[in-house]
Parts: sequence; structure tokens; C-alpha cells
Amino acid sequence: MRVLLGAVILSLCFAPSALSQDNNVNRQNRTIEVVATETVRVAPDVAKVTLGCVTYGQTHDEAYQANLAIADKVIKALLSAGVLKTQIESSSIELTEADPGDMRNESPAVRKMHQFKAHQSWLVRVKASEAQKIIDDAVQAGANGIEDVSWDVSNPETLESRARAAAMEKARKTAAEIAASAGGKLGQLLYASNVVNGIMGLLAGRPLETTSASVGSGGAFATPSFSLQLFPQKVEKQATVRAIFALD
Repeated sequence: MRVLLGAVILSLCFAPSALSQDNNVNRQNRTIEVVATETVRVAPDVAKVTLGCVTYGQTHDEAYQANLAIADKVIKALLSAGVLKTQIESSSIELTEADPGDMRNESPAVRKMHQFKAHQSWLVRVKASEAQKIIDDAVQAGANGIEDVSWDVSNPETLESRARAAAMEKARKTAAEIAASAGGKLGQLLYASNVVNGIMGLLAGRPLETTSASVGSGGAFATPSFSLQLFPQKVEKQATVRAIFALD
């Protein structure tokens, strides 16, 4: 315990010296240090939609071929809606034996026809304003899973810059208030650094859970009688700055 305490004291003694050399902070140059955090939130302009389809068959070939047939219709529907091939990525492809537990409440005939399961999903990047229509079109074409919907901005660097500027302005304003309360005025900026956090979503109003939703229809490709309603999440960028100003 004594050794650890000594190390801490040593660190505290040397830290101001190093800071003084880098930023000209010393007893002759009075300073004010401020750490400020600001968050900028904007509406998204990009949506990342993960669509899927699950099919079953008595054999693995039947399940696979049924999945391919639906996949073909889904892709054609997306392309017809104006989605480019470069905006579509295959997210996952699976062909496995079905879990008997999933069919335990079904009749023997149904269980016999569901011995194998095929699953395929796609990640589609579109404008946020187009996400709802793209989902509706895909579901009408046979997609029976909306596995995820996430929101983003097309230029995160701009949002990061806005957050950093807002944090710096807050730091300057806070430092000026401190200087005034000390009977002085704020001098020039001597040192500044920033840490920018990652983009996070902030719910706008009450959201519809879309991270693990599935959609069914009455017939094989029946048109839904209602449309899925999405509530886009705000996209936020947070920046924290540390600034040292001279106190005149």
C-alpha cells in the first residue's frame, strides 16, 4: 500500500510540469481549464434494413428451392422499386434441419413437410424516407422477416464536426463565466483536445420495435391489408473537449 501511494504522489508531482512544458501553464501565466461535452442530434437520412425469408420443406432440396423462388421475387421487387444492386448485400444464408421443438404443436402432416429449414437475409441500404416502402414491397413479394432496421447519416464526419464545434463553444462560454466570476477576463486559448464518441440512436417519440420483427400473410403472396409504420430514430454524435485558456 505504501509503494502504491508513493507512485500516485510522484505522478501528481510530475503531471503539472509536463503540462506546463506543452501548454505554457505556469504560475506566471494564470489559466482556466474547462472540460465540456455537447451532443448534436439530427434526423437520419440513411436506413439500413435487414430483410429475410424462411422456408421449409420435406427435404433439404425442397426447402432450398422454395427459398430461392421467394428470394428471386424479393430481389426483383427491390430492383423494381429503384434499389440498386450495389445497395443490396447478402447478410446470411442457412440450410439446416428444422428444430422439432418448433413444430411440437403442429400435426404430423405439417411436421413432415417442415423437416428442413432454409433462411436467407439481405441488408439493404436506402434513403430513410424510402425505408417503409421498401419493406412493404419486399413483404408483398414474399419476405416474411424484418430482422433489423437501423438509422444513420450519409456524412457522419459533418455531424462529428458540429458536435466538436458545439462542445468547444460551450467550453469557451463556461471559461468566460469563470473568468468573470474571478474578476478577470478570458484570454487566448492555450491548449485544446477532444474525444468524440460513436454514433448512437435516440428514439424519436414512441418507437415500433423493428430489431426482431416477423411479418406473415394470409396467402403465399397476399397483399397486406395494412402497412408497417416506422418511427425513425434520431442520430446523435457526442463530443467532449478539454480546453485551457489564459486568464487575463
